[in-house]
Amino acid sequence: MNRSYWGQLLVGSIMTVAVLALSGCSASDGPDGDGEDTPTIYTAGTYNDGTKDNACYWEGTTRHDLPGNGTDPAYARSVFVSGGIIYTAGYYFVGSRAIPCYWAGTTRTDLPGDGTHNAFANSISISGGTVYTAGEYFNGSIRIPCYWTGTTRTDLPIDVAYSAADVYSVFISGGTVYTAGYYFVGTTTVTTVPCYWTGTTRTDLPVDGADDGFAYSVFISGSTVYTAGEHYRDMKFTPCYWTGVTRTDLAGDGTHGARANSVFVLGSVVYTGGHYFNGGINVPCYWTSTFKNDLPGDGFHDATVRSIFALADTVYTAGYYDDGSKTIPCYWTGSKRTDLAGDGTHDAMACSIFVE
Repeated sequence: MNRSYWGQLLVGSIMTVAVLALSGCSASDGPDGDGEDTPTIYTAGTYNDGTKDNACYWEGTTRHDLPGNGTDPAYARSVFVSGGIIYTAGYYFVGSRAIPCYWAGTTRTDLPGDGTHNAFANSISISGGTVYTAGEYFNGSIRIPCYWTGTTRTDLPIDVAYSAADVYSVFISGGTVYTAGYYFVGTTTVTTVPCYWTGTTRTDLPVDGADDGFAYSVFISGSTVYTAGEHYRDMKFTPCYWTGVTRTDLAGDGTHGARANSVFVLGSVVYTGGHYFNGGINVPCYWTSTFKNDLPGDGFHDATVRSIFALADTVYTAGYYDDGSKTIPCYWTGSKRTDLAGDGTHDAMACSIFVE
């Protein structure tokens, strides 16, 4: 695996859980006999087998591979469970071209870009039996943000003369499609503007003056739109979430940069997940409102949270940590880490989590 690719993936994207079925774990006589069902944890991501990168999802700790074209790399970026079916979204390569897709179980459905250039599906949600995915495609000049309803593509506006955009999250609420990401403005001096779209209506999110900002995740609670990401402030990236268009900054170590990759709202509590730099390594963490909770990696190398989910009184997060020779996919139940299997030798990572 190209280790530099993993670094670019961390810097450039976030995998997010979209509309979430919170009723999947109910009070009943569960398998543990204590009147509570034991939740099932689903994660999605990618592992390298020494020859190529492979898309996969894990049900608990059991890995299921997802088909690309059999020869070239494939990547799973998001997972969602509905009606007993495990859906994942991502993309696979045919030669040098990336093709967006989703998998229902292990059955792949390709999604349309412009038919010639790269396109990517980054997030998935199911509502009313319909599959929604979101991402972007290259039209030969710029990247166009979009979402797909089934296999029908809807382009999203960026409303500037020269720009490009990325969409990293989709959430369905009340029949409305919400997406979040950022777009680029400028030709010589480029600024990134965080935003979310309600249908095809774009709402820009505030940062400090003309500084760059990025939105990686969207969640709807009631009628309020929550997004999470980062903005550039005081010569470092500051993690944050937005309640509507009101920004709340989150703390790292107080000196170095940090990042919020995912947001989840349960009741009145906003949970975000990501990492912060402590001067030596990236430390995985999640924030309960603005309170930071550190998570264990190996203690010596970089780690990050890519996705967060809250169910009852438990916070679940997924991501990966580096053991010095490879990245290891994992999820955390509270602060307890569970490692996931790649091929045991090469890099792997978990990008998304869903719990029911």
